[in-house]
Amino acid sequence: MDNISGGLNPLFAPKGKRILADLFDLLFIPIVLGVIAGLLLVNTSEIIRGVIMVTFNIGWLVFRDAIYAPGRALTGLKLISLDGAQVTLKQAVLRNILLVIPVVLLIGYIIEIISVLSRDERLGDRWAKTRIVAA
Repeated sequence: MDNISGGLNPLFAPKGKRILADLFDLLFIPIVLGVIAGLLLVNTSEIIRGVIMVTFNIGWLVFRDAIYAPGRALTGLKLISLDGAQVTLKQAVLRNILLVIPVVLLIGYIIEIISVLSRDERLGDRWAKTRIVAA
């Protein structure tokens, strides 16, 4: 393992495990949480419901990276900071910036998928100085 900025530079996580973890963390869980939130907010105005749902989605992405990602845990992966420290809230936000801006959400997902498939890391990982590795 190489030393980068005083931290470890472990190997990238296997793509298959990353895809499986992301399907769980970025598709299954948001759908389940979205259905539950949608049912709870059914009598709320459309604008307020939309704002709450977008805020909830952003909160989930940051929580997933800064605190706990069930899909990664199930597949034996974890998110690390390249300097060896705990992933910070700032890194979690930077890592997901392409995914939290509603206007570029679809484009962001496409860019991030291409980045993982071609470079083994998301563009957001490069910005946040993080990496997904085998736990």
